[in-house]
Amino acid sequence: MRALVEEGPNDLFIAEDSHQRIYGQPVVLSRFGIKIIGRSRRLTLNYRTTAQNLHFAVSILSGADYKDLEQGNESTEDYRSARLGPNPELLECDSVPDELDKVAEKVRSWLDDDVDPSTIAILTRGKTDRTQFVRALGERGIDARALEDNPATIGHVQVLTMHRSKGMEFSRVLLAGIDDTHVPSAATLRTVPEEEQAEALLRERSLLYVAASRARDELVVTWSGKRSELLGTTSVS
Repeated sequence: MRALVEEGPNDLFIAEDSHQRIYGQPVVLSRFGIKIIGRSRRLTLNYRTTAQNLHFAVSILSGADYKDLEQGNESTEDYRSARLGPNPELLECDSVPDELDKVAEKVRSWLDDDVDPSTIAILTRGKTDRTQFVRALGERGIDARALEDNPATIGHVQVLTMHRSKGMEFSRVLLAGIDDTHVPSAATLRTVPEEEQAEALLRERSLLYVAASRARDELVVTWSGKRSELLGTTSVS
C-alpha cells in the first residue's frame, strides 16, 4: 500500500477494527512506512446493530487486552448504537438433541412472523456443527442451506461458520453450540504452541464478538453442557 502512493496529506485511508482480528498476527503499520499517530480517530457510532446487541457483543471483549495498528491500547469505551431492540436471548439446553429442538423452535417462530428466511442465520464454530444443524433443521421441516463459498440463496435459512460470517449481516442471528468445548475451540488451541496461546485465545474471543455483532435486530445464543467462559456472567433468559 505504501508503495502505491507517496506520503502526503490524505494519502491513504484505512479503516480497521482490532477487535475483529480473527486471522494471523497483528500488523504494526509504522514498520511498513505508514504513519498514523496523530492522524487517526476512533469511530464509535454503530448503525447496524441494536444497542442491546452491541452491548452484548462488546461484553465478550471485557477483560481482554487489544492493541491498535500502532500497538497502542484499544478501547471499547463510548461505543453506541443508533438503534434499539430486544435484549439478546440466552438459552441453556439440557443436551445436544434438546439444543437442536430449541434452535428449530426459535427459527420456526421467526418464520411464522414472516421473517425472510434468507435473513436468518445460524452460526457455528466449525463445519461439522454447521452440517449437523442443516440436517437437524431439515428433519424438523425447516429448509436450511449451508453457506460456504457460495453466495446466500433466497428462500432458505442460512447456516454458516463464525469465520464465514465476517463482513456479513442478518436480521436474526442464532449462535449455536456456545459451550466450553466449542468456544473457545479446544481442538484449535491444542494445536497452538504455548508461546502463542494468549494470541490464539484473543482470536477466539474476537471470533465470538464478530459472530454476535452480525445481528441487526435479534440475537439468540444456545449451548448444552457448560456454557463458554467467553460469555462471562451474562444472565440467562
